[in-house]
Order: sequence, then structure tokens, then C-alpha cells
Amino acid sequence: MPDPIDDALTAAFALMGQGSMAQAESALRAIARSGPLPAEKEGRLRYGLGLSLHQQGKAAEAREEFMQAASLFSGSGGAAQALALTAQARAELDCGMGGQSVSTGRRALALLRERMAGDDPRLAPSLFSLALAEYEGRHFTEAEALLRKALSLWSAQRGAESLEASTCLNDLGRICEETGRLAEGISLHRACLAIREKRLGTHPETAFSMGNLGTALASAGQWAEAAEMLSRSLECYARCGRVSGDSIEGLRRNLEICRKALSC
Repeated sequence: MPDPIDDALTAAFALMGQGSMAQAESALRAIARSGPLPAEKEGRLRYGLGLSLHQQGKAAEAREEFMQAASLFSGSGGAAQALALTAQARAELDCGMGGQSVSTGRRALALLRERMAGDDPRLAPSLFSLALAEYEGRHFTEAEALLRKALSLWSAQRGAESLEASTCLNDLGRICEETGRLAEGISLHRACLAIREKRLGTHPETAFSMGNLGTALASAGQWAEAAEMLSRSLECYARCGRVSGDSIEGLRRNLEICRKALSC
């Protein structure tokens, strides 16, 4: 027999899938007002609220919802609780709570590893989330190991040219830059860009990758290619309707540095 609460939750998550985060939040809050729910359904509701709030830039509110979801799922444990903890860790990172994010992320990953084989692709999101927190804490060795494992799992599940793989490649490139391995970093940024150009075409994420590659090339003193790539990044952003902002200004400054170096 159909369950109206399950149907309402499914409809709210469908709104999120369509990018209608504010509408999804309203729908979920309406379900919450309808009366007490069983723990599993309440956990789903709180997790959904957290997702909708986080996507609207309300990281602190989202964190509270994810914490409630994780607590509600604690009776059954497993993937649902780990998923809520992983989302909580991401929200904590966005709240500037780097140390807490690492702690929460490690807890989520440990919970999954108790129940899943090491090559289970469901580990990848938690590995990636924890890697972000480790990177923010400048724990580069830990972050790199986590990213490489996430890359391996996502590549096996979704293909070596998946967007998830490209994100891992981008972040690995940044770690290589931070640790003085510029040639390897440049190679990783090239691989990331190749995927995004193929999969996304003209897109802000493609422009972002061009900018990262251009900046890495400039750090290596490869001024001509760096200038070309930074110019392409700015042009790609412009085609996407982005012509101002801190990141755009940063690219323009880097491009000017390259042009001055080339004119010497």
C-alpha cells in the first residue's frame, strides 16, 4: 500500500534533483510539520533538509540537520549514517571548522570500512570529502592518498573520463603544486582539463581547469603557454557570462605577470 510520507519525501528529493532547492526545503518542512515520523523517515527528512540548505549556502543550518540525521540513523548504522556524517563533514568544512570536519570525515570513513570491501565504489564520496578537509588542514600526504583511492574507485565505477575523476585529478594537481612537484601537477591539470573539455565543453568548470593549468604553468616559468591558457580561461568564463569577481581578477593578474615576463 502506498505510503504518503515516502511519496512526499521522494517528491522533495526529486525537486533537489531538478535544482529547486528552496522548493525542496519548503516541501520537507511541510512534511516535518505533519507530525512525528519513524526514525528512518525522520533521518531521510533531516538529511534532505541538510542537502537543500547546504546548496543554498546555509552551511551552519545544514550541519545541524546532518547531525540530526546521523543520530537518527545510528540505530541501524551502515551506509545511511556514514552518508549523513560525510555530508556533515562537508558542511563543517564550509563553516570553517576544518579540524572538526577531519574528525567527522574519519568517523564516516571508518564506519564504511567496517562494512564494505576496500574496492567498494560507495567509499569514494567519503574518501573525497575527507581528502578536502585534510587538504585544508595542509595534511597533504593524507589528502593525496585519499584522493588517489577515490580516483581509482570512481574510475573503475564510472570510467576514467568521469567528472568525478576530473575533480580528483584537479585536486591532486593542486597538492603536487603545493609540494613542489610542478611537472606532475601540470600533467594532472592537463588530464583534468581534457576530461572537462570533452564532457562539458564551454562551462565554468572547464574555465576553472584552464585557469589552474595556466597558473601551474606560470609557476613553472612556462610563460607563453601559461599566458595562452589564462587567456582561454578568461574567454571561456566570459562565454559563460562571468566577467568579474575575485577569481576572474586573479586570473587577469596572473596573465599580466606572464605578459610582463614574456616582454623582458
